[in-house]
Amino acid sequence: IDEAIKMCKQSLARKLHIHGGEDHSDIAGEYVVIGVLLMKQNRPDDALQMFDRVIEVCNRLGPGEDNHAILTAALSNQAEIRKEQGDLEAATELSEQSLAIRVEVFGEMHLETADFYQNIAVMYGKQDRLDDAIHASFKAFQIHGKELGEDHPYTAECFKLFVQLKLGKAAAINE
Repeated sequence: IDEAIKMCKQSLARKLHIHGGEDHSDIAGEYVVIGVLLMKQNRPDDALQMFDRVIEVCNRLGPGEDNHAILTAALSNQAEIRKEQGDLEAATELSEQSLAIRVEVFGEMHLETADFYQNIAVMYGKQDRLDDAIHASFKAFQIHGKELGEDHPYTAECFKLFVQLKLGKAAAINE
C-alpha cells in the first residue's frame, strides 16, 4: 500500500501541475484514492483529512457530472470511518448527505440510490431508529425489486432486512 500511495502522490503532483492547482475533479479523484489507501493502512485520521480535502475541492467546483460521484465517495468513506470509530450519529449524517446527493442526481427510484438506502437503514437500526430504518430498507427493497426483479439476490437481501426491522428485530442487524 505504501508503494501505491507513493505512486498516487506522484500522479497527484503531475495533475496539480497540469491543472494549475487543486480545483479540478481529477485532483479530487486522486484524493479519494489516497484516502481509501490510507483507510486500508488503518490510518483513519489521515484518511478523514484527505476526504475533507475532497469535499473542499468539490464545494469550490460546484455541481457537476464528475463531482457528485467523487463527493459521495468521500462522504461515504468518511461515514464508514465514523461508523468503525463507533460514532453512528456522525456516520448517519454523512450517509444522509451522500444519499441526498444521489437522490438529487439520479432520482428517488434509481439503483444508484438503493445501496445508500440499505446502508442508512442499517445505521438507523443500530441507533434504534426503527421507523426510519424500516422506511429506508423498504425504499431499497422497492428500487431493487423494480430494477432487478423480485428474484434477484440484492432484492432478497433488502427484503430480509425490511422484514427483520418490521418485526422489531433491530438486534439482528447489530451483529
